[in-house]
Amino acid sequence: MSNQISKKAIVPASARIKTYFDTQQVTQNGAVVNFFPPNSTRKITRNNYVGNPFPGELKRRVLALSFEVTKQFIEDDEANNIDARGIVNSLKDAGCILQADNDNKEFLRVPISKHSNFSGTGMHMVAGTANTVDAPVVFKRIASLKSADEYRLADPFDLAVNQTLSLSVHFEDSSVFPSDNDWVTSGQGLLYLRASIVVAEMKPEK
Repeated sequence: MSNQISKKAIVPASARIKTYFDTQQVTQNGAVVNFFPPNSTRKITRNNYVGNPFPGELKRRVLALSFEVTKQFIEDDEANNIDARGIVNSLKDAGCILQADNDNKEFLRVPISKHSNFSGTGMHMVAGTANTVDAPVVFKRIASLKSADEYRLADPFDLAVNQTLSLSVHFEDSSVFPSDNDWVTSGQGLLYLRASIVVAEMKPEK
């Protein structure tokens, strides 16, 4: 008995379906972010994989790929170079490349928006004033970011035992991202992007 995942991927009923994730910081002028490096940090808050290639003797079929920003909100802060709209637009305009065999085999090259929930992102104007009696009203933008959905691959693919996976996100303009110091001074914390892959793990055919 098999479970039909898509027209191009049949997963045996005995397969174990797992989601692996890795979280990487998005930094100022960091044009490329690489996910699932060979050695995991083994911090469950950041990732849950232990190595790349994945350990063990299981064959793995990659079924889905998703990205999400770990922040729920980004608030404009001109004094600390935080432009909520610019940051969101740069994230939305990024592209992702999924490869294997040390970049010799490319499985996916698409805009990150194909595998993210940016359609649920909203920009809101919030009024505020400084702590003085005659201070004028100031309006700030706040971007609200939604949690990730599961985005199945149109063409699922298999990873052989000991085959290396390579996943990278490429930004057209990474200069709009604030520096670490700007984020910290603003009190908003650093910016992280999380990549998740859904895989079916199966025993190799004899």
